Amino acid sequence: MSSAFKNFFITFAICLLVFGFIGLQYVYPWLSGIVNFDDMGDTSSDVSNNDISGETSEDTSTPVVPSNNDFDEKGDVFTAVIMCVDSNNRALNCVFIDANAKTKRFIYCPMSTSLRVENEVGVAVPIGDLFSTMSPVNIAQNVSAMTGIETKYCLRFNRNNIKALSSIIPGASVTLNEDVIFINPEYEDFIPVDGEYPDDYYITISNVDGRVLLNEKLNGKTKLEWLLEYNPNTNGKEYNAIYSQIAKSLMQQFFDNESALKSTQVMANIIKNCDTNLALDAASGHLDTIFSYDDFQLHETTFPSNWETAVTKLRDLDGSYNKK
Repeated sequence: MSSAFKNFFITFAICLLVFGFIGLQYVYPWLSGIVNFDDMGDTSSDVSNNDISGETSEDTSTPVVPSNNDFDEKGDVFTAVIMCVDSNNRALNCVFIDANAKTKRFIYCPMSTSLRVENEVGVAVPIGDLFSTMSPVNIAQNVSAMTGIETKYCLRFNRNNIKALSSIIPGASVTLNEDVIFINPEYEDFIPVDGEYPDDYYITISNVDGRVLLNEKLNGKTKLEWLLEYNPNTNGKEYNAIYSQIAKSLMQQFFDNESALKSTQVMANIIKNCDTNLALDAASGHLDTIFSYDDFQLHETTFPSNWETAVTKLRDLDGSYNKK
């Protein structure tokens, strides 16, 4: 019995080898023409998407709950772009605001007005020029595309509007890089006698304790008024450097003065003194969120020059978008 079993086992093994060889040589090539074996053993799903060009792509990111426990699905969100403009309506500076009560985060992001985006005919132009011909609604739509975050409102201030903004901010100030000295306009045609000049012939505005109080009076005007009138250009060309510096300072101080400015009356004054698509009832509804600069986790950042980097960065700081 032992010898017979041994002979059977040897014969069986030889048959397996022969049929296996035949299968590999003839049967597998025949089946491979009918069945695709390439994916066997690969259980992963193909989730890749085709590339979609910028203007036709849709935002497919969905809000997700952050890892912390502070996410509030019903939390309010206020998004806006705020800018000051010159006499030709060109933006001198812009700030993107994203106050998100869902994640308790506040993004304060200045955007360079030299950033270039394509206009309706496909020509890349600086946003400072591009926005000059747009309505607040269209500007907000463009900023939505630039940031990857829906931007609902735009507030556009000019020189006169900045005066109104400064007047409602307690302690409104700017820090000058150097003293500003100019001839008092009252003496524009003055001819000195024996080299004698009036005491107020020169107007000097300088930092006191590191800043200039803009609403403080000097020779019958506020220091803000003097600074906005200052023009060192002898050819009369518009001078905007100090005006832009003041606007940047006031924008930040506005959000950082919750206790004094958080009211519907203040927002009514703001809306009246700028070009905007923000209605008073909407502003009132967003009041707590608008003035959350000191309450939420603050992210002050600059806008990246690369679009994809900008979208990824800002959505990550916002905290309510997935990162796909």
